[in-house]
Amino acid sequence: MNSLDSVVRKKAELQSRGVQIPSELIPELEAKHNVPAISTGRMVLCLRSPKKADGLIPAFVVNGKRASTSPLHLVKNCSDQYEIWADEEKYTDVTILPRPRFYDTTTISGVPMHKLAVIVGPEHLRSVVNQECFYYQTGRPCRFCAVRHWWDANLNKNLSEIAAVVEAGVKEGVVRHVSLTTATLGTRGKGLEDLVETAKLIRARVAVPIMLEFEPLNDYSLLDCLLKEARQAGVTTVSSNIECFDESLRPEVMPAKGKIPIATYVKTWEKCVDIFGENQVFTVAVVGVGEKDESIAKGVEMAASHGVMTFLVPHSPAIGAEYEDMAAPSADRMLSLYEQAVNIYHKHGLNLTVSRAGCVRGGGFSAITDVARFGVE
Repeated sequence: MNSLDSVVRKKAELQSRGVQIPSELIPELEAKHNVPAISTGRMVLCLRSPKKADGLIPAFVVNGKRASTSPLHLVKNCSDQYEIWADEEKYTDVTILPRPRFYDTTTISGVPMHKLAVIVGPEHLRSVVNQECFYYQTGRPCRFCAVRHWWDANLNKNLSEIAAVVEAGVKEGVVRHVSLTTATLGTRGKGLEDLVETAKLIRARVAVPIMLEFEPLNDYSLLDCLLKEARQAGVTTVSSNIECFDESLRPEVMPAKGKIPIATYVKTWEKCVDIFGENQVFTVAVVGVGEKDESIAKGVEMAASHGVMTFLVPHSPAIGAEYEDMAAPSADRMLSLYEQAVNIYHKHGLNLTVSRAGCVRGGGFSAITDVARFGVE
């Protein structure tokens, strides 16, 4: 690592290595800044964009156990600004977003709003509508997943109250787009029905672009109905997340979800593209759970051939997941895969940078959108 590294490389290093947070800084961070999940090792650090007009580049960092041995640590300087140091040398300046006022507001039933949805990057609000996964309850969770431990939140949230949080964030001027996701439910719609209902409730309060993330359905009539309702409710962008392209690895990494045929994803993606259009349909693949790079490149190409872009995210071993002791992928590996993926998208006439809502627009969970904008070096 070098202080002359590009901003994109610095972001990739932060996400690969984690960042030690001195315990003496935590009270002030929690009081003044946007760190609602710092107790579970998660926080958003922002880097200055190489293009001044683009403002800040968020890096969502999940520390897990590796933070204790990371060479990177957060420092508050004499000007009350924050920096990341690598061992004994300054690596980069960082900005930590201020604590939004709505975090200290409660819903009509008395629930603190920060237990329902949180800011995960500039102007980007995210809610995990339900964190009680059916696969977890049946003893077959995805081994990299720690959805129940994502932040100190209500695991099962009231949908109307989520809508109230979105409205509060928009009115405060700190929210301009929203991500809604869910753990898989043991229902016919696997949780998508709750996401769509939440979008409707948001739409009744405020107009804001929304992204939904959900597991594919093999009931294509229900899928068609729900997606059309979502579109009418203001959903602009969707992601049906495959997690791992390697068919030989999927059942091991995802004992239940891995049994879903890739053909089911493809049919779901095609329906999504029909309804939401070009450059608004995505899938997530987690890098660093035992797969080969060739399987990722092949999978990215396959998805792109159906008009779907893969949002590659580094596996950040999280406490509470079965894979919590696994090593994270290196920054070099991630940057190489990002470049390969972006080139594939260009070949297929796809553009990551025009996503209208959610994690791809927000960019905090991966540097792939930054690579599309700025390159690596």
